[in-house]
Amino acid sequence: MTKKTGILILLLLGFFIHAQAQVEEVLFSAQGGIYDHSFQLELNCFYPNHHIRYTTNGNLPSATSPLYEAPLSLDESLYSHSDIYTIPTCPSFLFYEPTSVQHAIVIRAAVFDEEEHLIGNVGTNTYLIHDLGCDTHNLPVISITADSLDLFGYETGILVPGIHFNPVDSLWTGNYYQSGEEWERRVHVEFYEPDGTQGISQDAGLRTHGGTGRRGPQKGMKLYAREEYGTKRFHHKFFEELQIESFKHLVLRPFSCHWFSHGIQDDICNHIASGLQVESLTSRPAVMYLNGEYWGIYYIKEKPDAHYLEDHFGNNDGDYNVIGNWYGKQEDGDNTNFLEMMSWLRNCDLSENAAYQALCSMIDMDCFIDYYCLELFIANNDWPANNMRCYQLQDGVWRWIFFDGDDCLMKMNLDVFDNATSENGHGWPNDPTSTLLFRKLLQNTDFQLRFLSRFDELLSDSFQYSQTKPLLDNAAALVREEVPFQAERFRKPYNLSNWEELVSNIDLFLQQRVDNMRDRINQYFFLEDQQISEVLLSPNPVKDHLTVKLECECFGFTELHLYDLRGHQLVSKQLILQPGINELPLDLTLHAGVYLLEIGSYIQKLIVQ
Repeated sequence: MTKKTGILILLLLGFFIHAQAQVEEVLFSAQGGIYDHSFQLELNCFYPNHHIRYTTNGNLPSATSPLYEAPLSLDESLYSHSDIYTIPTCPSFLFYEPTSVQHAIVIRAAVFDEEEHLIGNVGTNTYLIHDLGCDTHNLPVISITADSLDLFGYETGILVPGIHFNPVDSLWTGNYYQSGEEWERRVHVEFYEPDGTQGISQDAGLRTHGGTGRRGPQKGMKLYAREEYGTKRFHHKFFEELQIESFKHLVLRPFSCHWFSHGIQDDICNHIASGLQVESLTSRPAVMYLNGEYWGIYYIKEKPDAHYLEDHFGNNDGDYNVIGNWYGKQEDGDNTNFLEMMSWLRNCDLSENAAYQALCSMIDMDCFIDYYCLELFIANNDWPANNMRCYQLQDGVWRWIFFDGDDCLMKMNLDVFDNATSENGHGWPNDPTSTLLFRKLLQNTDFQLRFLSRFDELLSDSFQYSQTKPLLDNAAALVREEVPFQAERFRKPYNLSNWEELVSNIDLFLQQRVDNMRDRINQYFFLEDQQISEVLLSPNPVKDHLTVKLECECFGFTELHLYDLRGHQLVSKQLILQPGINELPLDLTLHAGVYLLEIGSYIQKLIVQ
C-alpha cells in the first residue's frame, strides 16, 4: 500500500466515523410493549463524549430535557405530569374532565454532543405495565406520541378549538375542523398486539377525521405513512381477515361518536356488508394512549380511498377514481365521468329499456342493489346525502364502498324508503341529488323486480337474526371488559350498565328488523285496489292447474288468499305484479268443491272438480 493510498483510506474512515456519529441513536435495553412487572430500563449510546437526554411527556428531547445518568425505574415516577386530559378539546358543553386517568410510560430519548446538538433520530418507546394498573383486557394498543403544541397549542394544535373556534358556530368550527397537509402533524405511532408483540413503531402524519367525529373530546383521527417520516407504509398484518400486510393510511374511529355511545354499530354493519357484493372496511378495536395518557377505545380500520383499492385490487392508486358524495366530490382521481353520468340521469327516462341498459353499462347493478339493500336494512340515519362513496376501476364501471355505520341499527321507525327517495329534502340527511339515482331506477320494472328479489333473498339469509346476532355478540364481547374504563374516561357510555342496555337495543332491532323491513317493502310497493283493473281465472272449473290473469296499471305487490266455504284460509301468498297483463300459474291440491279466491278487493268463486 502506498503512503497516498493509506492517507486516503484514513480520511475515508474518519469521514465514515464522523457520519456515523451524526446519526447515532439511543439503544434501549427493552423495546416498548406490554409487561407484567416494572423493571429497570437502560439507555446507551456508543460514543463516550456524547450523552442522552429524555422526556416522559411526549415532547421531543431538547438541550434542557433531563439528562440520563442511571437506569430508569419504570414506575409511577415516570408518568407524564402534563395532565392533557384537563385540556378542553371540544366546546365546553361537550367537555368532560375525569378526576384522573390511567397512564402508560412513554420514554422519548435522543443523543446529544458536547455542544448540546441533537445527534440522530429520537427514539420512542411506550411501556404498559400490568402491575401499575395498565390492563388492556386482551385488546391491542395504539400509542401516539407527539409534541404537545402540535396537538394542543392554541394556534397549531389539531385537537383543540383553538384559534379557529367561533362561539357563534360552536359545532362546526375549531382547529380540529381544519384539513389538508397544513394541518397534518408529525407523531410517533406504536402498535402492540395483546401478547405484547410490536406491530409498528414509526413516525407518521396525524390529522383529525370525520364530521361530527371531530368535535367531541374523543376525536376521529387518521394516520399517514410517508417517506418523509421514514417509512412509506405501515407494515403489519393488522387484520386477520385480510391477506394485506401493509397500509398507506389508517383511520382511528373513536368508540363514542358525537351522537351515540353504543360504540359497536359500525363494526357490526361492516361485518354484515362483508358478505355482500359491496366493498366494506375491515376494523379492529384497540386501546389508545396519547402521550402516555389513556384515551379510550378506538377502532383501527381501513380508509376508503385509492390506496384501499390498490391494496385490494392491485395496480396503482392513480388508476382509480373515488367519489365522496352525490355531487361528485373528488376524493381521488378524476370526477368527470361521474358528473357526466349524474347530468345524464337528470334528463333520462329509465322506464325505457334502452336508457336502463345504458345505465347498467355505467354502474355495477348487483353492487348498487346490495349497497342499497344494506343501507335500508340497517336504517342509516346519516345517509344518503352523507356517507356515500363510490369508485371506478379500469373497466369504467361505478361501484360502492360501505363506510360509517355509526348512526345505524337503532331507528326502527325510520321511513327508509321515504328517506331514500324524497324529492323535497334540504341538505342532510337527503336532498334531491342524493336520491336521484334510486328514484330514477325505481321507474324501471326490470330494476324493481331485480331489487325486490335480491332484497327478499337477503332478508331470508344474510339479514336473518341467526346471521346478525353472532356479529353483535362478537363485537360486544371484544370490548365489554374495556367499556368501564372508556366510560370513566369520557362518560360515553355513562357506565357499563348503560352500555349493556344500549347493546340490548341493537339486539332488539336485529331481532325485529327482518319482519319490519318486509312490512316496509310491502307498504311502499303495495298496490291499491283500483290499480288492479281485471282478474280472470282460467280454467274455471279447474282440476289442479290454475292460471290467474291480472291486469295492472303499475308495478307493486298484492296478496292472494284462498278460502273454503267455512272461511278457513288454505292458501296465502304475496304477488309481485308488473304493468299490463300478469299470468300467475298456481298448482292446487284441493278436494272437489267450491272455494273463494281473494285478490285485493276482488273475490271470485273457484270450482274444483
